[in-house]
Amino acid sequence: MTRRPEYYRHVQRLRAWIRLVLDLGRWLRFFGYAARRFAADGGPQQAAGLSYVSLLAIVPLFAIGLAVLAGFPAFESLRADLHRVLLQNLLPDVGLEVSDKLGAFIDNASSMTLPGLVGLGVTALLLLVNVTAALNDIWRVAEPRPLAFRLAVYWALLTLGPALIGASLSLSGYIFAAAEWFGFDAKALGGTPALARLMALGFSVLGFTLLFLLVPNRAVRLSHALTGGLTAGALFEGLKYVFGAYLYYFPSYQVVYGALAAIPIFLVWMYLSWAVTLFGAEVAAALPEWRATVARGSHTVGPGARLALALSILARLRAAHRSGGRPRQRALVMGLPATPGEIDETLQRLRRADWIARSLAGRWVLARDLDTVDLAALAEVLNLGLAPGEGWMPAAQSAIDGLAAASAPVLESDLEALLQVGDET
Repeated sequence: MTRRPEYYRHVQRLRAWIRLVLDLGRWLRFFGYAARRFAADGGPQQAAGLSYVSLLAIVPLFAIGLAVLAGFPAFESLRADLHRVLLQNLLPDVGLEVSDKLGAFIDNASSMTLPGLVGLGVTALLLLVNVTAALNDIWRVAEPRPLAFRLAVYWALLTLGPALIGASLSLSGYIFAAAEWFGFDAKALGGTPALARLMALGFSVLGFTLLFLLVPNRAVRLSHALTGGLTAGALFEGLKYVFGAYLYYFPSYQVVYGALAAIPIFLVWMYLSWAVTLFGAEVAAALPEWRATVARGSHTVGPGARLALALSILARLRAAHRSGGRPRQRALVMGLPATPGEIDETLQRLRRADWIARSLAGRWVLARDLDTVDLAALAEVLNLGLAPGEGWMPAAQSAIDGLAAASAPVLESDLEALLQVGDET
């Protein structure tokens, strides 16, 4: 009798270990999927393009940010710290050459006239526009936000971003002061440098999470954005450490480039930083796709799945219409094994055909009676029709005609009658 508890403990440990291994394998498969998605979306090329734009926009962004921060008296003492922190994250452990040059450029930019400042603002907006376009491509966004809304977002990033960074620096100072006040031993986490790195990781994760949550023109779940933020933040902090160690222990680049060594190192760092950012975005965008593909058992969507998605949406709108409801998009597609891009495409096709409509409040409703349309009409809306056109081989034409004739009884059924079968079951 005394052996049974010990036996059960061993069984529970074995189950926990197996569960951990299976979960780890699932995450490894997911990150492999995200990496393939990153490559298929041209992530390396996008990172290179953003690095090129950053060369032009980094000085205007710094100048605007420090000018905005100067408008907050509480952050006036933090301007030097902000300058130092930004340069450390921009190009860690390379030396003073780039820092001195950027500092001189920023000081010169602050003394420019109004037309020059407008040009700086346009250049800074160019980077934000490219970042927004890259993230929208990753999230398969079909329709960008209205221009006025985008300009408001860009303005908020240019003005509120520096204030938030200044607030984070103030918060970090308060945290260190509070730790000393309460007698916290920093050695428990490896000393004050380790605690500073931990806080830097936390702020990086927060920044990436907000970027993935707010910039794409799509409703991104907080858990998905946080997963992408954790991935990008961890990779970014690890990249800083590895990159700094490489430059310190392998200074051969100085022998090759001499006084110009900081320039190629700066370009490589910017490229790697944007690659990490875009990969974190791919992780956040791939999570709902991964869940959909696991649920339906296939990474690709065929004509049958597209038709089933449209019918499911129409069935839910039909049920909502009967009960007087107007569902939002998240409630409308909840639980369906489809990716956000597939859902957006289907909704847009049905909307352009005037089958469904969206209110100003973002709620979806039926726009026509389903007993007036048949399954063949829905297939045409989804571009799934069987009409092959002309010019094909006679055998192929005959096979398609036979398939169309055999499926005619089902295709000619009106959707109201088809969906009523679902009500009965």
